[in-house]
Amino acid sequence: MNSVKVTAKILLYLSRLLSFLYFITFIYALVSLEGRPGSVFLHDADQQFTIYFPFTHIPFLLGFYNPMYIWLEFLPLFLLYALFFLMLSYVFEAFTQKRLFTLRGYNHLRIFYWSNLTIPVVMLFLTELLSEARFDAWNIVGLHLLLGIFIFFMAAIFNQGLKLQDEQDLIF
Repeated sequence: MNSVKVTAKILLYLSRLLSFLYFITFIYALVSLEGRPGSVFLHDADQQFTIYFPFTHIPFLLGFYNPMYIWLEFLPLFLLYALFFLMLSYVFEAFTQKRLFTLRGYNHLRIFYWSNLTIPVVMLFLTELLSEARFDAWNIVGLHLLLGIFIFFMAAIFNQGLKLQDEQDLIF
């Protein structure tokens, strides 16, 4: 069990780092697109944009310069993946605790599987209905659904383990 805790701790910090990086990217893209400083370059008759790494001319983010695309697809993607990796870090955190089966760990698993089963599907339908830009996201949504189902089963095991652990605590 010690190797699981070490691996979970490494993945916990890695997922928190990824969450932070996605959030910083969201903030940077938001500020760049709203203020359009020197870090944004419009091309193709102002139809597309390139956001550069700060203080360089190295391309970082590319997209369509269309308000519907920016507010419905581009920016939410970074914010939702920042939240995804943050929630994933809480799942890994459950495996680093002294007691494996806790109500808090079970609740984090529930939140994680519900968010993976609902948010990607809602975002896919919103973008298919409202956006002009076409992005084939069916595979990504399918992966999130598989992950949500897998975590659903893990949450059921956690729930059963929590009940057994509580019963054992009553006996001793």
